[in-house]
Amino acid sequence: MGSERQRPLRAEQFTTAGDAQSWWYRGVNAIGRWLPSFGSLSAEAWFEKAKRQNPGVGDPRPETLAALDALLRSVQEDAELSFSGRIAAQMDCLRMAGQHLRIEQAIRDTPEILDTQIPSPIFLIGWMRTGTTFVHRLLAQDPDTRTMPYWESMYPVPPSTGEDDRAKELARVLKQLEGISPNYEAIHPMGAQEPEECVALFTNIFRTLQYNVQYRVPGYVEWLQGQDPRIAYGQYRQQLQLVQHHRPHGTRFALKDPTHSVFLPTILELFPDARFVFTHRDPATTISSLCSLYAYTRALFSDDIDPDALGPELMNSYLPGSLERALEVVDGLPSGRVAHVRHVDVRRDPIATMAQAYRDIGMELSDAASAAMQGMLDAESRKPVHIHSPEGFGLTAEGIRERLADYCQRFDL
Repeated sequence: MGSERQRPLRAEQFTTAGDAQSWWYRGVNAIGRWLPSFGSLSAEAWFEKAKRQNPGVGDPRPETLAALDALLRSVQEDAELSFSGRIAAQMDCLRMAGQHLRIEQAIRDTPEILDTQIPSPIFLIGWMRTGTTFVHRLLAQDPDTRTMPYWESMYPVPPSTGEDDRAKELARVLKQLEGISPNYEAIHPMGAQEPEECVALFTNIFRTLQYNVQYRVPGYVEWLQGQDPRIAYGQYRQQLQLVQHHRPHGTRFALKDPTHSVFLPTILELFPDARFVFTHRDPATTISSLCSLYAYTRALFSDDIDPDALGPELMNSYLPGSLERALEVVDGLPSGRVAHVRHVDVRRDPIATMAQAYRDIGMELSDAASAAMQGMLDAESRKPVHIHSPEGFGLTAEGIRERLADYCQRFDL
């Protein structure tokens, strides 16, 4: 999905869920309101269904069963899913439960996976909408850098026999998303072969704050924040070993997930050699864009989205505090462990900004990497248009910047 599309990519200011959806999707939801409600399956029932679809796998980890139970409970109580959203959420739960079982079985079948060395990791941290995707894709051009294409993070276990059609399967799924929400790619472009963030590895264990982007699940967020993050990151690390075992390459691993910045102490405990690229952008623009991402994503699953309430929801969430705590953590690291990258700089002069980021984390940008990055830039043909404003989400730019005044001053945002 992506390169073959010719129409302009444009996402307007979010107003209602219906306006964000395709006409046929709205129609399905309208009909679905008159149909009987689905029953609510338990976490145990979902895993039993997943086991039937994946013969020969064992049982889920108890921690994963508990996580799915917490997610299902909050989805039922908080998310206000539409008819189509309920179907999509059920399909997602079944797929992710199946992935978890296959991952666990793969490790049992091949225990040497857990001896696999992970290339020295570079974690991209910072809020969503601060340029992490662009920086990640630049890093991916470096021949020495390993990233995960979207198909690999979504389906980390290769087939034991036959054709490896994981990329084709994901391309089909992304094509369906395009039909449901034609504007979505203007906000967050995705492609089966493109490097993607780590979120799929965390959804395979049902432990990620990013579920709150997809659904409104405050009960689940509260539950997850009370959990030991080493549970999630321990299984995440094993999945990195799994993909590296089956497709070994790279001298460094570039890893991106917007919620990594919430769990830096755990990352440093489990990845003691980790380095960090911390992206920064005017928080008024970032929060406005982030609200739009939340709204358009939740509109895939719910018709009950109030944009005026969404801005205050995010500003009163973990986001502001986690940004400030992440800065405190990286400020305590020795020289050569963190690079700070401003969105305005990487957009104005990507190669020079990346060269400086490399130097800041004790590396040198090679000629081959620089040329490959320039090739990526030269190949960019379409510029997506994403319209959003703080006022459209119940906020003001001045209020956002005032809440994060020290941050704005430090990075001249």
